[in-house]
Amino acid sequence: MELKELHNRFEDYRGTELIKLQKLYDYYDGKHNILSKRNRAKDKADAKVVSGYASYITTIATAYFLGKPISYKADNGLNGYDILSEYLATEEEQKTNFELALNSSIFGKAYELLYIDNAMELKSKCLDTRDVFVIKDNTIDRNIIGAVRFGINKIETNKIEVTLEVYDNTTVAVYKYEVTDNWSAKDLNNARNLISKKLHGFSSVPIIEYSNNKNQKGDFENVITYIDAYDTAVSTSIDDLTDFSDAYLVLKNLGGTTAEDIKEVKETKVLNVNGDGDAKWLIKEVNDTYSQNVKDRLNDDIHKFSFTPDMGDEKFSGNTSGVALEFKLLPLEQLGSQKEMYFKDALNQRLKLIIDYLGLKIKPTQIQKVFTRNLPRNIKEISEIMKNLKGLVSDETIISLFPQVEDAKIEMEKMKSEAEENNIYADYNNFNKVADNNEQQAKE
Repeated sequence: MELKELHNRFEDYRGTELIKLQKLYDYYDGKHNILSKRNRAKDKADAKVVSGYASYITTIATAYFLGKPISYKADNGLNGYDILSEYLATEEEQKTNFELALNSSIFGKAYELLYIDNAMELKSKCLDTRDVFVIKDNTIDRNIIGAVRFGINKIETNKIEVTLEVYDNTTVAVYKYEVTDNWSAKDLNNARNLISKKLHGFSSVPIIEYSNNKNQKGDFENVITYIDAYDTAVSTSIDDLTDFSDAYLVLKNLGGTTAEDIKEVKETKVLNVNGDGDAKWLIKEVNDTYSQNVKDRLNDDIHKFSFTPDMGDEKFSGNTSGVALEFKLLPLEQLGSQKEMYFKDALNQRLKLIIDYLGLKIKPTQIQKVFTRNLPRNIKEISEIMKNLKGLVSDETIISLFPQVEDAKIEMEKMKSEAEENNIYADYNNFNKVADNNEQQAKE
């Protein structure tokens, strides 16, 4: 692909989709529209309160969905799985998964790069979604046939160096060119076209796209207008409070009052009024009940339409029953199930790239991906359920119900090992008792 075509694609991406992605990140980062609101008066700044709903929604949704690491399982004897397992469920993999889930929650999609480092080790990295755009084919599967990761470096006051890292099915090529501060191309034809080009070592483009949902929407994207309204409602309430504290003193039939008189009133707190004169405060009438009702309604709608529970709601936190808690988390669970569906699809693409790189004869679908929701659980209630299920289902199924157990098979092996050790100790103790008895009888 020629530099000119890459430049055109980059400019199209930068002028459209990147603007949307930057807005989503700004809301997550606390940079809301309320901050650019014009003040009512030139000499007085209005309140501009930023609510934390965007970061709250993303934090809750991501922690619930992937707060616990993904575990992988495969049938015993699956040829080559022991080699593949070295790349699965490591600390690096867990961190990358969480960052991918976080970016998906913010931007509606995330990108992972697989690469071979200088030590010839297989590595993965979660990329900033704003720094990547992909090129897809026109098939029904919309496969990625190319990807561009870009970087921007300001080298002079009015000069910017742009780096394009271009991936296709076999190679990664690096281009560099310069633009002016207003992003008009500068000597593009004479730019340093191709800086480097090498094989990336994988069977297809090593950048994987993770979708948050079918439409690739962020978790708080649909409630941004509600967040704006809440910011405005809170800011307006504070403005009203400020206006109340800055009330004006109205003097009736006291036209002869001088600045010295006002100064004396401030010092003595006494105002002499003769005849039909009068003094009163001019204050703004504030309907605080109506204002609070509006904010409460907005708060409820934000949580409802983003499928995230209000953890501060007494109705939510007051009931610790496992069934009641799961019922209240039902919308969040539906959101998590949707995320899991698309996350698994991307994990299969990751596994395929790794499997092909290692030269194994395994299908990604032969590996089970187990997601465990990060849900507060009633341990006593769960233990009673486990006791009641004894004899009705397998021990492995019963053990898997316990939230602290990540892999039921490994836990069963530990139990078996402990039982064998206990039997050895029991036999040893019995042997000592018999020996002691024999010795005692011999003395007698």
